[in-house]
Amino acid sequence: MNFQRVRRGNRGPDITPMIDVIFFLLVFFMVFFTVRTAPLGLNVELPRAVTGNPQASARFEVAVDKTGAMYVSGNKVTSAQLRQALAERLQVNPDMFVIVKADKEVRYEYVVNTLDEIRSAGGYRLGLAVEQDR
Repeated sequence: MNFQRVRRGNRGPDITPMIDVIFFLLVFFMVFFTVRTAPLGLNVELPRAVTGNPQASARFEVAVDKTGAMYVSGNKVTSAQLRQALAERLQVNPDMFVIVKADKEVRYEYVVNTLDEIRSAGGYRLGLAVEQDR
């Protein structure tokens, strides 16, 4: 008995696993860059001023929300934590410019308290952040 195989032509390599891997990588990068590019920060609506000036890059930013809570680098801090973080940065750069970003609806008392905490930590170069009117 002579059995012969029937050849159906050369179909090439199976690319289904490669398509699965590429699809997985595509989904991975879409999710990674969506999470990576999510904006960080607080929703603080700054007051407007015509005379605002851009400041140097060597700075320390403190945000104050409507409730009077203080934030450094997006993290809520207490007065003691603010003084400690600022004191550590001031040891490295004593002439560092400290910017207070206060919501335009925040009570004046909260801004003054924040400025007091900054001054007690040794910060003497202070500024209030505003959105510049054109």
